[in-house]
Amino acid sequence: SYLDIIDSHKISSSFFVLGELALSLKTRLREISDHKHDLGSHGWAHKRPLNMDVDSFQQEILKCKIELEQMLGKAITGYRAPCFSLDRERLNILKEVGYKYDSSRIEFGDHPLYGEINMNGFKEESPGIYRMDDFYEFQISTLACGGKQIPVSGGGYLRIFPWFLMNKLLKKYLATDSLYVLYIHPFEFSSRANPDFPEGISSANKFRFRLGRSTVINKFNRVIRLLKKNEYQFINFSELRHRFLSQSSSAS
Repeated sequence: SYLDIIDSHKISSSFFVLGELALSLKTRLREISDHKHDLGSHGWAHKRPLNMDVDSFQQEILKCKIELEQMLGKAITGYRAPCFSLDRERLNILKEVGYKYDSSRIEFGDHPLYGEINMNGFKEESPGIYRMDDFYEFQISTLACGGKQIPVSGGGYLRIFPWFLMNKLLKKYLATDSLYVLYIHPFEFSSRANPDFPEGISSANKFRFRLGRSTVINKFNRVIRLLKKNEYQFINFSELRHRFLSQSSSAS
């Protein structure tokens, strides 16, 4: 499992949880929390925020936050939008209702589902790390290549890209010495067959969800080894936020 892999490497991780699944995963989530990993919100039902009006979005992120906090007995401070579908208006709402960090910003306008987040008023404290007051945005890693941004953070890109290509892109990105965000979806580690898709899903999308799943665990381990070889430190988002807050306090 994913937990076994990261525990074997002795690294911590941030887990973004859907509210509607939290109760059925209660024992597992408490185990993850007890292992000192970071638990955050992924919304309630994996609806794209940009397809929701702002009032519905606010209600959903509060509902998920409260459900997880009551279950785990600790504050839930982080959020990642389904499909990275977020804009500045909804980012402001996250901040207003008590979240302390987000990791939904990605510079990849070619994807039809992703959003764009204007960072006006934020200070870029380090490449890909933005701060306003005590709220942080941790940007998903992409590599500038041929006038475009190529996602190199994992997920479907790690699953679908052949290793020789991902390895080449990663080495080029890591040479920039910037924050590197590595993410993965639970289904990408699963050997189970996909459940029935909703009506209207194209054959190409069904094939895309199956493609490369048998290679993910091996690739994921190789990415971790490559990061270690390049002397990257592993840290979850909550710990990273606290580290930057401490550095800012010391400098002031």
